[in-house]
Amino acid sequence: MKSEVPLTPEQRLFAEEHHDLVYKFLRKKQLPIDEFYDVVIFGYLRAVYRFLTLPELQKYSFKTVAWKGMEGELCNHNRICKSQKHNAFVISLHIPTYEDGLSLEETIPAPNPHMRQLEEQLLLHDLAKRVSRQQMNIVRLKSCGYNDRDIARCQNTTMKRVQELLEDVRSVLLDICYG
Repeated sequence: MKSEVPLTPEQRLFAEEHHDLVYKFLRKKQLPIDEFYDVVIFGYLRAVYRFLTLPELQKYSFKTVAWKGMEGELCNHNRICKSQKHNAFVISLHIPTYEDGLSLEETIPAPNPHMRQLEEQLLLHDLAKRVSRQQMNIVRLKSCGYNDRDIARCQNTTMKRVQELLEDVRSVLLDICYG
């Protein structure tokens, strides 16, 4: 039964008459009603629908069909609760987790603008060793915020040539950074 198919009036009446099976099931399985009623009730309602619409189920008692339906829902619920995404190990940035009493927040260094500037200068130095003077001029202009059209005008070349040179620089940068 799809969840969007409502029960007929006859099916609803039948479900109401046998509703005590839900509580018997929960008591027998020693499950808290407030926690598991919403889990097993869907199996019960599906059993009502199936029992009254599938003639081959008439050879069984409704209690058997309902019990199997509720057990199925309980198994699905337990399987989902045990799945990896519901049991992921959670780490807090703020709670001390290390033996020295430090939190992750305290062990991650804050960005240092001086260090970043030094890294950029070293990267540009390595880049200058491997690209042409024109390419370095284009990189400097690009880092100052110039667009390709303005760079092409300054370098007396076409925008297409600027883009080709920048693509070559990009390849060299990737090689420098990632070997």
